[in-house]
Amino acid sequence: MKKLQKSMNLMAKALSFIFMIILVSCTATKSPSNSGFLEDYSRLRADQNGDRSMQWWEKKDFNWSQYRKIILDPVILYYHTEAKGKKIDPEKEKKLTDYFRNAVEKKLANEYPIVITPGPDVLRIRTAITEIIPASPAINYPAMAVAFFPIDMGGAVIEVEFLDSETNEVIATMVDKKMGSPFKPRAFSRMGYTRAAFDGWAKELRIALDTNP
Repeated sequence: MKKLQKSMNLMAKALSFIFMIILVSCTATKSPSNSGFLEDYSRLRADQNGDRSMQWWEKKDFNWSQYRKIILDPVILYYHTEAKGKKIDPEKEKKLTDYFRNAVEKKLANEYPIVITPGPDVLRIRTAITEIIPASPAINYPAMAVAFFPIDMGGAVIEVEFLDSETNEVIATMVDKKMGSPFKPRAFSRMGYTRAAFDGWAKELRIALDTNP
């Protein structure tokens, strides 16, 4: 009887943690607030592929495949008013912006050289990190022990502007929030999920350039 009671208690705890994960997941899909980094937010629309945290706009007939080289402006921090990560140490912030740029360069460099001179086949990209969301290892260690899942998901929010490098015409904009997954082993580093978000965006940019979605 005691063993049964113990098993039921453990199951109840596990279910509680799973319920918390679901709540966190639902919160993570909300569209982030605007920071003011982009000139125009009114034309942004929900992602057509069903990503509820992403808002996107691109000029009609925008052809990604036209661009074979990239001008990558320095990644900056431009926190939106509701951002919760404003107290991160400036040195750590710089490491994160450098990590993001390096992730993009690594994904693009072989096929899409990073250049500094405008041209007809050169796409200019402006990027701002508008929120950094650290994870809490202090919460995730006991969560893993009880329910085998971390529950405190870190991540980040970015705003991106894509411009024709010769005319400086804005041809696409994006606002997106990425949160960590409990099924990926990043829960024991405060910035692990944030770096994973940067890796994810770098990968998605390469896919967009390759496939002209």
